[in-house]
Amino acid sequence: MKNTIVIIDALSTGNELAAAFMSRGCDVVHIWQDFSRQTRTQGFVETINYAGSLDDLIQQLGPYDIRYVIAGADSGIALADMLASAMGIPAANDPETTDWRRNKYISQQKLAEKGIRSIRQCKASSAAELVSWAELNGYPVIVKPLNSGASDGVTLCESGEDVQRAAEQLLGKENLLGYVNDELLIQELIDGTQYFVNTLSWHGQHYVTDIWEQVRSRVSGGAYNFEGMHLIDAQETYARALATYTLEVLSALGVDYGAAHNEVILTAEGPVLIETNARLMGASINDVTFSACLGYTQVSLCAAMYLAPQDFIDRYVGTHYRMHAYVSEISFLFKRDGVLEAMPGKRAIERLPSFSNFFALPRPGQRVTRTADTKGLPGFAYLLHQNQSQLTRDFNQILAWQQRDDIYRIVDE
Repeated sequence: MKNTIVIIDALSTGNELAAAFMSRGCDVVHIWQDFSRQTRTQGFVETINYAGSLDDLIQQLGPYDIRYVIAGADSGIALADMLASAMGIPAANDPETTDWRRNKYISQQKLAEKGIRSIRQCKASSAAELVSWAELNGYPVIVKPLNSGASDGVTLCESGEDVQRAAEQLLGKENLLGYVNDELLIQELIDGTQYFVNTLSWHGQHYVTDIWEQVRSRVSGGAYNFEGMHLIDAQETYARALATYTLEVLSALGVDYGAAHNEVILTAEGPVLIETNARLMGASINDVTFSACLGYTQVSLCAAMYLAPQDFIDRYVGTHYRMHAYVSEISFLFKRDGVLEAMPGKRAIERLPSFSNFFALPRPGQRVTRTADTKGLPGFAYLLHQNQSQLTRDFNQILAWQQRDDIYRIVDE
């Protein structure tokens, strides 16, 4: 079999990446590490449950002519690096530097070593150590796991009591990616606007596919709810600054191949990295609106890059993306626990001039829980328009409806 691609943990947008390769005539083998989870994608030539032996896995892949090994989600990054290296596949990131990209503490340390702006931080295995660092360095601070995802456990703390509470909730517990939080990371709070900077890389050459300004709100307990995002014009001066800084970060952290989803805050002094994730942006890459605006999605361009890398380098590296329209995304929130009865706000949203489409809406009758971070399944709405002012008005209108709890109707069980 030729042109066989291995996807490890096809979750979130890893599903779409697998489908993109299949649509281009590739065979795709899916490797599972967490057998309890499910993928949306059909059509894999084989699904292999990885039981912890790299040698056994390589033997199982023996019948295939494996061209690339790619992580479909955060949980697949380390194994993808190891497997590609063990199989002698050159177009992959070095497993010796995986922790530079997976461990948030090490990421910041590497940036500091290379003279790239980073965050003051400390890691510790006890609440007392975390509180001591915060008292010495000042509040507010951020406490979070070293190696999780989707804002899991990220907590803003404004006092020693907040730090103590966060530590008690997180230390010794299994995080979203299945790691036990033996240590926690505590960092200074960076003041500024947060952005998603999505990228693709080949042989150490990078391209920024899209940059999104985040809209988020503070919730009880010191965490944030992600409420939406706006695609920004790559020609803007601040977008150029974000892009330049992010490409330096990628090189410093050994992101030589594949997709990356980077979270960066723009401060008065310039950009600073929150974290780099060596995989596609999760959950909400929508083909309808993103392709209408950019002519591609990070997913579609990622698949094209792997199959025709020189064409990717010639067409995109050294350039800036161009927008054909303005795009925003609304991330819906569940305001309470219960059973989802209906979506009364749906019709009003569909009537907005910039409405494009919904994605991953929940089904009536399912049990839901109050949204407390980026996890959960409340769904998304996408707005697309040539007039930025119209799009902004519609975005703010949906946020107002959401604030009044007019989107979903949830009843007690």
